[in-house]
Parts: sequence; C-alpha cells; structure tokens
Amino acid sequence: MIILISFISITLIQNVRCSTTLIPTIGSTPTIDGVIDRQNDEWGSASKNSLYLYLNSSSPEDGLLIDLWVMQDKTSLFISIQFDLEEHGSSEYDEEFVGILISEDELGDYSDARLIQFSNMSAGEFQYLDYYINNSVFILDDDSDGEGAASLDGNKIAYEYGTPIEILDESAQDVWLQKKFIYNFSIIYGKTPLYPEGILISNHILIEIQYPPYPPPPPIDPKLIFNIIIFGVIGLVIIYYVNSIRKMRDKVKRLRS
Repeated sequence: MIILISFISITLIQNVRCSTTLIPTIGSTPTIDGVIDRQNDEWGSASKNSLYLYLNSSSPEDGLLIDLWVMQDKTSLFISIQFDLEEHGSSEYDEEFVGILISEDELGDYSDARLIQFSNMSAGEFQYLDYYINNSVFILDDDSDGEGAASLDGNKIAYEYGTPIEILDESAQDVWLQKKFIYNFSIIYGKTPLYPEGILISNHILIEIQYPPYPPPPPIDPKLIFNIIIFGVIGLVIIYYVNSIRKMRDKVKRLRS
C-alpha cells in the first residue's frame, strides 16, 4: 500500500502541469511582430495565463514566470509568451531562444518545433525556425509553416507565434492542428542555439483547438415581415377571385350548351 501511494504521488506530481486544458478564445487576427499593441487592444480577447518554466519539472524550483496568452481565429492559433529578465541587457543573452514543441500525444512525444532564435538580441536580430523532430533530432522543415517574431522592451520580452489550423501537411513534417482536438505544447527556453542540448527550462500545457462560433443570422426587418404578409394576403385574394371567375365562366359555358 505504501509503495502504491508513493507511486501515485509521484505520477500526480509529474502530470500536474497538464491537469488543465487551455481553451483559446476567438479573437481578431494579431500582427505577429513581437510588439503587443495595447493601444488597439490587439491581444485583448486572448485567454491569459501564467506558468513557470523549470530546469527539472519533476523537482520544480527557481522557475521563470511567464505570461502565456492563447487565441485563435478561423485559420490560425496564436500564442504570446512574455517575461522579464534583468539580465536581458547582457551579451550572455544575445542568442536567447524561446520555442513551442507540439505533440499529438498528451504524454509528450513531440514531433514539431517552432522556434524564435535571436542572433543578436541587442540589435533585435532573430529568425523564425520550423523543425520536425525525429528521435530527439531537430531537422529543419523543407517548407516553413507559421510565423513568429519577438521584441525586447527594456527587460521585458514578448514572443509571438502564429500556427495554421487544419492545413494538411502531406510531408508529415508538422503536427496538423484540427478543431476540437487536444494537443500537448511544451514551452522551451535557452541561451545557446543548440536543440535540444541548449534547452535550459521548460514546461508544458494542453490546448484544445476550437471551432469559431457561427455568426448569428441578421435580424429580420419588421417592415419586411409586414410586406410579406400584406402581399401574401393580396396574392391569395387575387387567386381566389381568378379561380371564382374561372368557375363562373365554366358554369356559363355549360348553361349555354
């Protein structure tokens, strides 16, 4: 019994991060440029969450707190990752990267990676990279899907990603996101452009892709209903009198014959 309780406790600790499934809100399409346009409330409708990235998720301590915003429109899933680091001004962080790994398996067999890799953070130079993962080896996709950008403002940095939904990848180099399916996303962070060796801290979440709501039908104009009723009544009256005249004419013909 003691062994069983210990095993269950360890399992709960390891999987507590995925106990909640995030539901993206439906919003307007943001501009993926790394800049959070607060004046126009660009990400205002996003589902806003916070979580920690850890060096060792089995022993979570000294984590990096990030803001995680999730939103989608009819064709894409959008993710924004934001956090503060006082060390962002130093050359040690010039090659920082943040990425999202995607898995169709809720247990985390990641096969798709989207990374924003800085080459010179102080100059704002970065690349958006699309990889597929085969046996933990990161291989650049033949065709890059999605988009990503990042921008540093003081000590605060914002990463933005746009990932297409329901785009069939016949090459099997990307996870095909489908509506009403749940996917495992791992948020990763590192300071050297090596994958996966350069990944320092991470954490994962579940995201369920949503169907955008259908727009409600336009309200019916009361005048239109009134006109339909009036013209319908007039039409019935005309049909009645035409039918009556035809019957009377037939009756007159019979009498004459």
